[in-house]
Amino acid sequence: MASVVLENLSKDYHGFSKPWKRILAGLSFGYFGIDSKFTALQSIVLKVGPGEILGIIGRNGAGKSTLLKLITGVISKDKGNLFVTGSVRALLELSVGFNPELSGEENVYYNGLVWGYKPSEIKELTDSIFDFAELNEFRNSPLKNYSSGMAMRLGFSLATAKRPDILIVDEALAVGDASFQQKCLKRINEFSKSGSCILVVSHDLGLISYFCTRAILLNKGHLLFDGNPKQAIEEYMHVLAGNLEPSSILPSESIKDIHVSLKNSKGLDTRHHFLGDTVTLRIEFQTTKPITNGTIGFHIDSEKGIRIFGTNSHHLGKQNLNIKDFERSMVEFQFPIQFSDGKYSLGVSIHKGESHIEGSYFWGESVLDFEVERGKIEKFVGVCHLPTEFTFQTLPKSE
Repeated sequence: MASVVLENLSKDYHGFSKPWKRILAGLSFGYFGIDSKFTALQSIVLKVGPGEILGIIGRNGAGKSTLLKLITGVISKDKGNLFVTGSVRALLELSVGFNPELSGEENVYYNGLVWGYKPSEIKELTDSIFDFAELNEFRNSPLKNYSSGMAMRLGFSLATAKRPDILIVDEALAVGDASFQQKCLKRINEFSKSGSCILVVSHDLGLISYFCTRAILLNKGHLLFDGNPKQAIEEYMHVLAGNLEPSSILPSESIKDIHVSLKNSKGLDTRHHFLGDTVTLRIEFQTTKPITNGTIGFHIDSEKGIRIFGTNSHHLGKQNLNIKDFERSMVEFQFPIQFSDGKYSLGVSIHKGESHIEGSYFWGESVLDFEVERGKIEKFVGVCHLPTEFTFQTLPKSE
């Protein structure tokens, strides 16, 4: 049964000012020669079982890569226990190891051996690998004639040709177009349903929100949160808030009495809206500290957690908002409902500069839920409605 278990796991990295000090440290079992020590992971307790899809988020340097290297056996732990049950496959750089002079089929064979496939297995799987990658017509072409996207598709198809017990995905899902990405996610989801243990590291918070069944937040080597993906993302936003300079930090508790409403075209505050209606999003709040160079924005997610739309005052040309302390403020965004019928959630952010990555004062991932009904609008497919006109005419025959 596939599983990953960490018991008080810790990992340190050591710094050496001179090469001979590294040798001295090795000979003395670390007692001499070490100039500095950096703790990448500190007393991590974690258990991931079969069928789980665990998202791993955190700022750069939080310890995500170190965690993956420990699980895959690339580096060894310093303290604690690590138990990995089952075969492990890691999707990192998908096209690494490919030889540009060899054909696609030859690369599949030689890289398949590196992945641990037997020659007989590679022969049996080759057709399905090229079918999944949608590259059958290029299987005999040299890889140097492939685009980077084609090479990544082939790499993903090869790496996932057989279901591993434990699959690790590190920022490797930006493969091809949107249709092929969904195809990749579907395969990973099928692995999960068959009992595989999936670990996903990504800065794509939308992916973490709707694809993962659970998420953890790492920060400076510590495990800060383990649980619901949306809650993990909210905690991550609070961590980003600490990215501001000490003199400009505005703790989230300093923003008081936040009220969010979504009014229809008649000015009624309702959670039920019709496609084509123009709605007004109103955000009211009060601060106990001044905000300088502030930005206020919102985003809308589908029921599956897919980000449908997002914008903010900075993008709309209202840059560098300044709000006095103890001042009650109200902002409004007006927009038409142009997406398909279904359930949606709306999030609100108050941050510094153009993006919340620069420093988040307040982040509400899902502060208001609402529903959209198609009403009298004609039927259509997809996530958004584009007002469309249709004309038809018979053209005269050409002489």
